[in-house]
Amino acid sequence: MIAYLKRVYEAWIDFPRREGEVIRGQYQIKRFLGMGSYGLTYLCLDKNSGQEVVAKQAKPSKGQLGEDLLHREMAIMSQLEHSSIPKCYTSFKESNRLYMITEYIQGRTVEDLIFEEGARFEEKDALRFIRQLLNIVQFIHEEGIVHLDIRIPNVILEGDRMSLIDFGLAARLGEPARLALDADEDLIRRRTVDVTSDLYAIGHFLLYMLYSTYELKEEQEEAARGWEQELPITAHTKRIIRKLLQIDPPFANVQVCMEELDVVLV
Repeated sequence: MIAYLKRVYEAWIDFPRREGEVIRGQYQIKRFLGMGSYGLTYLCLDKNSGQEVVAKQAKPSKGQLGEDLLHREMAIMSQLEHSSIPKCYTSFKESNRLYMITEYIQGRTVEDLIFEEGARFEEKDALRFIRQLLNIVQFIHEEGIVHLDIRIPNVILEGDRMSLIDFGLAARLGEPARLALDADEDLIRRRTVDVTSDLYAIGHFLLYMLYSTYELKEEQEEAARGWEQELPITAHTKRIIRKLLQIDPPFANVQVCMEELDVVLV
């Protein structure tokens, strides 16, 4: 009963603010974008500048932990000055709730492109895309930071511009990992505070792109097959993916991975 009441209370205090509400007299909510483990995100109109921005609110039910993580995210984003990373504009408290205001990135996520628009990425196209993404990730790593959440909903395309968003799980190299005791192997590989975690995530990212062209045949429906059997890709690309996924000894860093990709893309 106590657990049930706790869930009800958390759902109540974490209920999103309504469209049309104005945060701090300046940021008018246009749309609720979503709720994560530690935050709620809104698309807002900055009434002073006329620009659309993103307001991220620390999740009230998480208390001080939610605020601490949002402060960490703000510090990391403020450090990462790059055209492919959203700018962090400001932060403040209103009604004892902490908010961060960041740049709104126009465009479509890779998730939207694949699952809503039916985009298909052939092998070379996918590899070129990953090569461009690695440029952004290399910059982050050179700043002593790992993203730890590189997934298809967190990469946005707008024309030739690629952006990496959502630094809510990002950490500085050397910090301890925030992992539950019962975390499975996949989560450990994704969340360990090391450059190989971002590369592991990029391996899965690449597989999503390659599977956009995969068509399951009737005779294959009953067969248990892995990506190496299902995807018609070159042996060199398979070796790259195996290293990214840590099936084979992994790439030591992004630079080594990019050099091997460049060999394939020549």
